[in-house]
Amino acid sequence: MAEDDSDEDHEQGVEFGSIESVFEGLDYPVTAGAVVDEHGDREIERTSADPIAIRDLFAGAGDQSFESEAELRQGILNMMPAESVGRQRYSDRDSDGQEPGDEDESL
Repeated sequence: MAEDDSDEDHEQGVEFGSIESVFEGLDYPVTAGAVVDEHGDREIERTSADPIAIRDLFAGAGDQSFESEAELRQGILNMMPAESVGRQRYSDRDSDGQEPGDEDESL
């Protein structure tokens, strides 16, 4: 059975696998405007919200430049609306900073 690669293409509520071909087809450095011109209608899948079109995500970004695929991915994360990330200010840690199951056993 093949391993599931979906976690590698998922970060902060964004499913990068849905636009992997966009990254592969670009020549870097690239501006946000050029990404919109070439791929503006492509949609990025999100786990906690409806898909968002690249055109909508980069609206107003204009001449912002990305030197590499890694920079473009980070730019996408930076421009994502808050609802893409999931529950805001959620932590699986207790208020004392311990993870669940790390309780003090000396009690």
